[in-house]
Amino acid sequence: MNRLGLKISCLVAAFLIWVQVAATTDVEQAARLPLRVTGLSEGLTVAGSELPGTVMVRLRGSKLRLITNRFFQRYVGEVRVNLADRGPGPVFSYQLTPDDVVTDLEVVRFQRDERVRVRIDQVARRRMPVAVMLAGELPKNLGFLVEPHAEPDSVTVQGPSRFLPEGGAVATDPLNLDRLQAGAGDGLEVRMQGLGDHVAVTPSSVTVRYLAAPLVERTLANVPVVPLVDAGRPDVGVSPPVADVMVRGVADSVQALTEARLSVTVAVGDLAEGMYVLPGQVDCPPWATLLGLAPAEFRVIVGNPPTAAPPRASAGARGDG
Repeated sequence: MNRLGLKISCLVAAFLIWVQVAATTDVEQAARLPLRVTGLSEGLTVAGSELPGTVMVRLRGSKLRLITNRFFQRYVGEVRVNLADRGPGPVFSYQLTPDDVVTDLEVVRFQRDERVRVRIDQVARRRMPVAVMLAGELPKNLGFLVEPHAEPDSVTVQGPSRFLPEGGAVATDPLNLDRLQAGAGDGLEVRMQGLGDHVAVTPSSVTVRYLAAPLVERTLANVPVVPLVDAGRPDVGVSPPVADVMVRGVADSVQALTEARLSVTVAVGDLAEGMYVLPGQVDCPPWATLLGLAPAEFRVIVGNPPTAAPPRASAGARGDG
């Protein structure tokens, strides 16, 4: 036991001697100090500048202090870029000097010539509309009664003014249409894509709501056919005067669709007197898909042609009138 105690005493004595020597011996050591911007006026920012997070600086101090700082991650100091006398403008170069280093150790030098590029910008804040992005395709048996829309329909964006474009919108992450089902549901929470690392978007997500319903097909019979004739042209007759229109759409909307919301026309224009076979054209609401028109072509009589009509004319046959 006495021998063990002697060894411990020698070890303690050696440690104390080392501490004393380390505390009174100055050495140089490279330290990585954080870079911080100070002095900016309210409403200004350097976000988006090419600023390093840390800078290598050679410091001189007691060996003990430097060792404890290194192994125990104690605060050594920082490099401050003072921009109190600067305002918004183009990018400029700032030369770092030992005077920019805040520490209670001696600053020997920077590891290398340190210049940082800085751009000061105004902090802008505005509301921007939300654009709901869609991916995939809705199941073939479904259609939107109410298109996907965001709640809220706008978000607040804040950041350097150069990163906030005038107009435009903030997009959401894509909403996968393949997985949507009939009905309205409770809405889907979707994250905002944002405008880059330097722009804050609030809120960071929105609720996307929609109403999907089964699709149905319907034929509207005996829709009047209207000839489109230039002013001052002869009278025009169309045969047959009515047609059947086949459409597909969301059940509620298609069932409520009336002939008044549809139009079947034949473009006659300034065709000369004669008999023609021309295609029909259908104008229907944007939410309805046109499936067909029966008949697809119509016999058109312009003016009073001779009884012995010429052979079938093409739609492009035009005369002087």
